[in-house]
Amino acid sequence: MSSHGLQKELLARTWPAVLLIVLLTGVTFSLTVRGEFLLWDDDTNLTVNPHLQNGLTAECARWMFTDASYMRRYVPFAWLGWAIERSVFGLTAVSAHAGNVIFHGFNAVLVFFLVRRLVPRREGDDPAFARNAAAVAALIWALHPLRVEVVAWASGRMYAQGTCFALLGVLAYLRAAESPRRGVWLALSLAALAVALLTYPVFVPVVAVLPLLDAGVLRRFEPGVALWRGARNRGVWIEKAPFLLLAALIGLVTIAARAKAQGIWAPPPTLAEFPLVDRIAQAGYVWAHYVWRPLWPFGLAPVYTTLVTFDPREWIFVASGTGVIAATALLWCRRTQWPGAWVLWLAHVLVIAPVIGFADRPHYPNDRYAYLHDILISIALGWVLAVTGRRALAVAAAAALAMAALSAQQIGLWRSSETLFRGLYAHVGPTEYRADIAMRLGEVLRAQGRTAEAAAYFEESIRILPQVPRAAVSHTGLGQLARAQGRLQEAADRFVTATRLDPTYAAAHGELGGLLLSVGRWADALPSLERAVALNGHDAQARDWLGAALVQARRPADAVRELEASLRLRPNSSVATCNLVLALAEAGRVQEAVALGRETARREAGEAQAHYALGHALRVAGIRDEAMAAYAEAIKLQPDHAGARAALAALRP
Repeated sequence: MSSHGLQKELLARTWPAVLLIVLLTGVTFSLTVRGEFLLWDDDTNLTVNPHLQNGLTAECARWMFTDASYMRRYVPFAWLGWAIERSVFGLTAVSAHAGNVIFHGFNAVLVFFLVRRLVPRREGDDPAFARNAAAVAALIWALHPLRVEVVAWASGRMYAQGTCFALLGVLAYLRAAESPRRGVWLALSLAALAVALLTYPVFVPVVAVLPLLDAGVLRRFEPGVALWRGARNRGVWIEKAPFLLLAALIGLVTIAARAKAQGIWAPPPTLAEFPLVDRIAQAGYVWAHYVWRPLWPFGLAPVYTTLVTFDPREWIFVASGTGVIAATALLWCRRTQWPGAWVLWLAHVLVIAPVIGFADRPHYPNDRYAYLHDILISIALGWVLAVTGRRALAVAAAAALAMAALSAQQIGLWRSSETLFRGLYAHVGPTEYRADIAMRLGEVLRAQGRTAEAAAYFEESIRILPQVPRAAVSHTGLGQLARAQGRLQEAADRFVTATRLDPTYAAAHGELGGLLLSVGRWADALPSLERAVALNGHDAQARDWLGAALVQARRPADAVRELEASLRLRPNSSVATCNLVLALAEAGRVQEAVALGRETARREAGEAQAHYALGHALRVAGIRDEAMAAYAEAIKLQPDHAGARAALAALRP
């Protein structure tokens, strides 16, 4: 049979397995499309990220490829994917989650092909059995509830997208070993891995896995010779140079971004703050965690708080560290008898290395860190199924369906910010971390207008940790509730307390300044608003308030600067636009003020302030009759508009 005919036959035999994988994965995770954006980094990454608001623009592209400080990682292709999605689909919650499902389904198919390639078929075995074994192994990976976080959380896209290109890179690398066009496949592998690493640097260890494939699967190293000796072995390493250089560059950029953390990001702890013994104990625990956690898919949570505070002498840490050392020693001693197990173990150690939290305290193991890692477990499962026969395959297929049921249950936890935080609140128990979850739940309930419930959670958060900087968020939330109910002095006291607890919390300064501005104390508001903008230049509301205060302070040029910055962050803000009309008129840029005022009044025909701002611009321009008409329209829309009434009275003969 010709090569082309063989490929067609293989495709004809493979597509039913591929279709089954796509169908079961899609059905299982289809409910995630109904999920919301979550106040669990979706806000920072997507909904309020000022750099993504206008989609893929030249300014956005410049930012994504030159900035590593926004999230302490260099992730330009993650931003690029979201920017393109915003330009095409508007980046809605539906499009974000649907994109995650599509990536995950494609990844499941790639895992199937990877397992088929890496698990050898015994002589005389039915090819259909090997294919079915690979499909079941891929399905257990795809349907496992540990996958839910990446698929159901919009920000999990970077893990799904990065894994997609990492798998493509590994498959291309394996294809290069058996293709006469080796150079082409190596170039494709390098390109795919570059996209993976530039999507998220957690994929750097995939490059280190390539030599393991050379040694344990492709047998490219010369037997009986040290890996770094001999012309053949040196050739293998020279071939890796572009891959290793890429990984080194991304790793150095990531380390530098982490070391220069500022603002809301805490710098890495010192050895005095996080002793070496504790770091080693934590690393051992995390390495062990990602071995047993996939085998026990119950009691899953968005975050695990074991490592918030711990004693390295506790049994779980001693057992974890001992287990990791024992497994490494055993597999090293049996590496010639069990070469596949030894390679998989080394791959496990490498893939988990970036998330052991060696430089982080507190550190939180997360389900998303298992997304790439658990492909190794599916490969191991493929080996087991290949040697145990059809009965084991039937059991594994049933297990895959059980995983789908568990995932469907877990998806409900990620449906909304409220369900997520309520689940976490119950999971973490009476720990200090519960204060953070109570605060987050209070924020969600406040946004929904459920003031009594929100206040209770804010108070609970403060009760648990009353004097820490993080309590500033809850005090600010209580201040916002008090302000909405007209208790202005109580609100001001809360905002002041928040600024005392955390002088770097921009929102507290902004809310205090906004409150003072609302009662006419613009001179007192200015320092708070200037501080808020200095701490967080991306806060459009604070810039808007600051612009309004600067107009009152007779600093129109400064006001124009702040209001234009506010509109770049929030282009459709009617309030900021009206304030800008006033500021432009006071700054002497009268023609601009009139033009913008007319456009705003036409667009916001039902807003009294838009007509008032237009009236002010027309009055300054000397267009008396039109100004009077604009003021009259503002009064018609809002009879108690004092400014419009006073201005109209002043213009009447």
